[in-house]
Amino acid sequence: MFQVKICGVRHNCDVQWVSQAGGDAIGLNFFPKSVRYVDPKDESTAELCQLANEFGLLRVGVFVNRSAVQCQEVAEAVGLDVIQLHGDESVDVAQQLTASGCRVVRAIKLPLGEIGAQAINDLVSPWLDAGCHLLFDADAGAAHGGSGKTLHWQSLAAWQESDGCSDWTLAGGLKPENIAAAIRASGATSIDTASGVECPRGVKSEERVQQFCRSALAAWASQS
Repeated sequence: MFQVKICGVRHNCDVQWVSQAGGDAIGLNFFPKSVRYVDPKDESTAELCQLANEFGLLRVGVFVNRSAVQCQEVAEAVGLDVIQLHGDESVDVAQQLTASGCRVVRAIKLPLGEIGAQAINDLVSPWLDAGCHLLFDADAGAAHGGSGKTLHWQSLAAWQESDGCSDWTLAGGLKPENIAAAIRASGATSIDTASGVECPRGVKSEERVQQFCRSALAAWASQS
């Protein structure tokens, strides 16, 4: 679906930095309690989406515990390509969205530490059946993402090898300093970060966006 997604963009310069650094997707956070929240009713949010479209970036909207109808209304209003479910939504919400033609990413919140392939399968199977793209994140509790906590990357590599599923994205505490190691250990071909390219929290850093994308692309190139 995408290779490098920078989530939680809030300003036009953020979008420009992602494009210049080699990213191919942005995430807009529509969870009001998030430090990265953008108001879907604000004209600047639609402008962000329009700019991203001009740069050829995939536009992903992050929603927490909203109905399928509410997600679709925002997607149509601001111009989203993909809806990401990042809360405690039921599979029914995803099924309603995919049935109506929406592309859906489902955040799977894994516990910290080692986890078996079968346990991962049990978590993801209903969402794969619903036609969702999987995004693995560290369980951040009520914060619903952006915690900076990392997953046990080797567990995902073992799951991918046993299950054969390659349609997934790695998130959770990824930053310029660890992204190459994360890619090598997990086998991820799609990555997502928010807090890892910020300084201070909630504010994107041009330098860190560039470093993150450069390190990720170099890690993949070294594997080919």
